[in-house]
Amino acid sequence: MLLAATLATLLAQAAPIADVARAADGKANPKMAVPDFQTSAGNESLAAMVAGSVATEIDRTGLFVVTTSDQVRSLLSLDRQRQLLGCNDDSCNSNIAEQLGVDFMVNGRLTRLTDSKKATTGLTLDLAIIDVKTGKRVSSREVKGTSEADLVSKLTENVAALISPLLTGRQGFIVVIASEDGSVVKVDGTQLGTTPMTQRLQVPGGPHILRIEKEGFTSVQKQVRVAPDQVTEEAVRLMPSPDFIESYEKKQWGLRIGAFIAAGVAVAGITTFAIMQGQAQSSYGDPSQPNSFAGLRSSLVSMEDPEVRKKAEDLRNTINSQLAISYVAGGLGLAGAITATVLFLIGEDPNKYQSYRGPKATAWLLPTGAGGALSWDF
Repeated sequence: MLLAATLATLLAQAAPIADVARAADGKANPKMAVPDFQTSAGNESLAAMVAGSVATEIDRTGLFVVTTSDQVRSLLSLDRQRQLLGCNDDSCNSNIAEQLGVDFMVNGRLTRLTDSKKATTGLTLDLAIIDVKTGKRVSSREVKGTSEADLVSKLTENVAALISPLLTGRQGFIVVIASEDGSVVKVDGTQLGTTPMTQRLQVPGGPHILRIEKEGFTSVQKQVRVAPDQVTEEAVRLMPSPDFIESYEKKQWGLRIGAFIAAGVAVAGITTFAIMQGQAQSSYGDPSQPNSFAGLRSSLVSMEDPEVRKKAEDLRNTINSQLAISYVAGGLGLAGAITATVLFLIGEDPNKYQSYRGPKATAWLLPTGAGGALSWDF
């Protein structure tokens, strides 16, 4: 009787706290209880703080009605509830949660890892969502941190992943537009692709942690809310690091200078080819030109003159040299043109990230020492 009366009083007083919230479809949002997390002696305050943070993250989604241990502690402590029910495990917590009228409950266990000198080496938080009606786990998550601050900083991402299975029936979509191609797209810590993405990402409706990463750039992390059956578009601009900018500009200027040199070689080679071909054609001439190779050869047919023969042979050697030079120059010109085209195609604008450097002032004196100048680069 005492147990029934106590729980009845608890339920009656807790109901206004966990008032019914309405989802977008008009149905009541499910109720979620977040009691104090289990831990070893001496860590109770930390466990309570972590439990409060988890409850806050779940409440921020707007998809659950959250009841925390703080809200019911003034009525009846959880330890007293366990004693009254005669148990001290997940099933006991589930029974209590059912009496409170909640649909799900978050169980947590906080473990502090220490070395031989009792110094903290890490923290582990085991989270699990229990379906009150069935008493079965819906999802679980293990969070590890090197310190208290590190552990808390990871709660947002892990809580989003923890409640994700409860939202699988309410699918939505994310379209990511990143300023940099080849960026890794992660949702709730899971890599789902790289940019540019050719299709939208299907995810459960509700809050998610979107993270965009690329080597050499500052990672961008943001919480996005995905509405069921709707597309959420997120545009992300990544900030390059100074080392990346320096390396990028060095590489791209190298490619650009190489392309200019190759283009110069192409122009010189093609020009030389045209000139040598023209000279060879002029030297060869036709039979009507007395001093051309064709004219000298025609003369030899009608008259055998050793001097004319020698002159024709010298002119033939000259023509062969001109043709050889033209072919070599033409080959170099073609290779230069191909190289320049490839370098221009694979290269990018060396000044692409110049705007990230910010304004820069440069001052110098004139050689005579009579004056100076000041310039600004933006």
